[in-house]
Amino acid sequence: MCATDEVVILVSEDVTHDRRVLACIAAYSAARLILVPADAGATRCARWRIVLQAALLMLDSIACALPLRSFLRRKWGVRFSHRAAALPVSWRSFVRAQRVAERLCATLRSVRTIHAHDLFCGIVGARLAASLGAELVYDAHEVEFHRNRTNSLLRTSFDVVAERRVVALAREVRVVNAPIASLYESLYRIPPGRVRVVLNDHFPECRSATAVEELAADRIAIVYVGAGTRGRQLDRLAQEAARLRVPVHAFFLGEVPEIAILSHWEIGAPEYQQDLLALTSRYRCAMWCCVDDVCLSYRLALPNKFFQALAIGIPVIAADGTYLAELVREQQLGLVFDGDNLEQIVADLRGPSFIDLARHACSFRQALSTGTPRI
Repeated sequence: MCATDEVVILVSEDVTHDRRVLACIAAYSAARLILVPADAGATRCARWRIVLQAALLMLDSIACALPLRSFLRRKWGVRFSHRAAALPVSWRSFVRAQRVAERLCATLRSVRTIHAHDLFCGIVGARLAASLGAELVYDAHEVEFHRNRTNSLLRTSFDVVAERRVVALAREVRVVNAPIASLYESLYRIPPGRVRVVLNDHFPECRSATAVEELAADRIAIVYVGAGTRGRQLDRLAQEAARLRVPVHAFFLGEVPEIAILSHWEIGAPEYQQDLLALTSRYRCAMWCCVDDVCLSYRLALPNKFFQALAIGIPVIAADGTYLAELVREQQLGLVFDGDNLEQIVADLRGPSFIDLARHACSFRQALSTGTPRI
């Protein structure tokens, strides 16, 4: 590696549509992006040092499990239905991360800063930072130890112990909002100033709220932007939208799910910004931001699509029980879906409240640009 490559950015998946990573890259005049896929096949022939590290991590996670369960239940209402399910997945991921780090250590020379995006990259980055004397910036993006997957007690504890070691080496820990910052500060006892909230606010456009007054009340649409993965309540949206005959326009960043095809949704291109702006100039639109309450990461998320909705001045539809729903109610930024009230939401989109919600969205987005609200 040449001496000018002083900034290394570690990612574990394609970042073509990952605005958070792209913003990180843009912050430097020169940075080397390294893709280290977390699912790059089975781990083979791990060296005894790596196996020993993983074994010690397992012992620490067993000791941490009961206090962690008490903490998450008391402060966040998290309950575990499995004791050790999927634990080998996290074990193999840790071992694979150590092997990746060994290979990179042999090729990297002059490194000043390492940005690691997600826990797998964090484990790789921590090893590199310790070996190369580089500073580490760890961007969790979400609650990395409790995502949309099988979250057994021992697996969660294993990932918490692994992440604790990453956090201990990081100069800065970045998260997406204030509640996740509070969670990380209390769980890992991080000193003040080391956790930084970096919002997913990457959308400069902001439409004037006066434009929505000209939209016909009988022309409404629900918009979805994002991955077509499970846990986004897309099946529920398809069922309710079909029943109420509400058009759905979706812009999938990746594979189009079968439910969208079978439901005859309008499917747009992944490069969606201009099409979305054109759509909102013709219809009263609301952005679907609903998720299943299956993990802390979903419950506390403020996703990209929320900020996109603010930027173009349309309300959002948030799932009841999430932090986003609390914010939507408090700031009047949209409507809350409780699983059985889409008919009322549709009526609100057709009524005068839509104009008020659109105005609040624009006002809140402008306030965010000044850094006033802490969300």
